[in-house]
Amino acid sequence: MRKKLKYFCLIGLFYFCIFSSCFNLNAKALEDEYTIGFTEGTELIWEVTELNLISFREIFGFDPNFEIGDQNRIIIREIREATLYWIIEIEFWDYKTDWGLSGETLTLNMGKTVEFYSDYLFSLFPVEQYLEAAVAILPSEYYRSGLSLFKQGKSDTGLEYIWEKEYDTRGILLIETFYDEFDQVIVRSEGTFLIIPFGTIYIGFTLLAITAIIIVIMKKKSLRIKLV
Repeated sequence: MRKKLKYFCLIGLFYFCIFSSCFNLNAKALEDEYTIGFTEGTELIWEVTELNLISFREIFGFDPNFEIGDQNRIIIREIREATLYWIIEIEFWDYKTDWGLSGETLTLNMGKTVEFYSDYLFSLFPVEQYLEAAVAILPSEYYRSGLSLFKQGKSDTGLEYIWEKEYDTRGILLIETFYDEFDQVIVRSEGTFLIIPFGTIYIGFTLLAITAIIIVIMKKKSLRIKLV
């Protein structure tokens, strides 16, 4: 009986420590400025997974420089902090370029506050709070759902489309999709990089799995004792 009580106390303490840590981290993130959630050296590759060529030509008025299966690539070379901006230096390889050669060097500036938002490739961290704050001050053609930011636009041909950017929890663009006015996909590109989920839901499942393992071990020990 004492052993069982000891096990349950340890499980309770484990839960408490984990959720306290998550709460403290989230509180700290809300108090601080918006930051960069990824690191220098991060390599990102996106692949075109869907393309309606007829719709693309009709809406945008030109042919794309990519086909289904084509990829582009980015490596985060440097992240610097200025007074009002985060400065991200990247090396970029466009579709159909030779990755064996040096890529194009580009500089991305991201304002530390949502007032500077300008259709960024990335999102600042914490992502959901940042997107929510940005949408609150952006024009009405912007709206949000979870970690996705949507923008209603009109092309040079006068046709309307919807632009969706779905981010991962680090603020990296995971999926980019353009839809026509009937919500049909015009073009979609998806990140091929590994996303490791992290958050309260993921932790909850992890804790349940650990708890289940402990209970199974306890039952096995109890069964052995009875058999003896």
